[in-house]
Amino acid sequence: MKNKDLSFQALRGLAITAVVAIHASGINNETELNYGLSMIFRQLVNFAVPVFIFISGYFTPSYEFTKLSDYLDFYRKRLSRILVPYLLWCILIILFYKHNYQWNWSKIFIDVITGQILGPYYFIIVLVQLILLIPLMATSTKSIVKNFLWLSLSPLSLLGLYFSRLYLNYDVQFPWYALPFTVWVSFYYLGILATQSKLTIKNRNIRKIILLYIASIFLAILEAFFLWKVYNLTSFADSQIKISSFLSSFLLILIFLGVRKSIENWSRFLIILGEFSFGIYLFHIPVLDLMNRITSKFGFQNFWIAQLLINSCGVIALCCLIIAVVRKVTGVQFSQKYLGM
Repeated sequence: MKNKDLSFQALRGLAITAVVAIHASGINNETELNYGLSMIFRQLVNFAVPVFIFISGYFTPSYEFTKLSDYLDFYRKRLSRILVPYLLWCILIILFYKHNYQWNWSKIFIDVITGQILGPYYFIIVLVQLILLIPLMATSTKSIVKNFLWLSLSPLSLLGLYFSRLYLNYDVQFPWYALPFTVWVSFYYLGILATQSKLTIKNRNIRKIILLYIASIFLAILEAFFLWKVYNLTSFADSQIKISSFLSSFLLILIFLGVRKSIENWSRFLIILGEFSFGIYLFHIPVLDLMNRITSKFGFQNFWIAQLLINSCGVIALCCLIIAVVRKVTGVQFSQKYLGM
């Protein structure tokens, strides 16, 4: 694997760690103190989904679309890589983890196509929408106007969300506010521009961007507490779909693009996590549930920070162990194709 690929694998590893930490931070945070700590922590790791979307855009392959068969072949290859493992894990989750469906086929169908079998699965539905738009995005990168339009869709979606929640007092619930492609497409398009070398960061600007990133984290914390204390919009305050969170995610991506070529030895641990990231994403929730039961049994529910750290590390370790064993038993090709491992 080339060094530039290792840098993105490490970034994937960092992002999947953030995903696990996000979900672990929501456990036993009912008290005001724990909820406040959880909210502060969330602002540090809310970059997870924007970074994954950006990486997906970066690795969008160049493809010539001249006839219908080109489109069909492209969609078959790209969509099967995520939908086959997704559908198989939906079946496994329904059979062995969630027992509230009672073979209600209409509910199962709706939850599958809207990514509600498990909370994190909305990301798959978003990714499917973005893949369907790739031919349109690929032809837009040479136009400044089209670049501006694609990059402005996410900020405009954010403004619509703020208008709905703060002015109309209509609190759009999860996952509905996160499902439209317009919310995330700017990060995907940013990845496409980066892979075409149309987004370069000069070394002399890195320090300024880092300072802006630190400032954006403080801004995200302030915004989160404002939304919580003034508007009582707790889900909005936690969410990564906020202006300040999108800004910090964007700046983190710029920092990565600026330093990735100057770092020769990326963390081997993060690289392995990056390779296992899709598999961890698909089944870490049941593993987190198991870890939470274990830590709660030992009384860690009274120590939020300790439980967060133990649960997060335990989930990552167990998921990696399971993936390594499954890959060994079934073979890498089978586990990747059907289980996302």
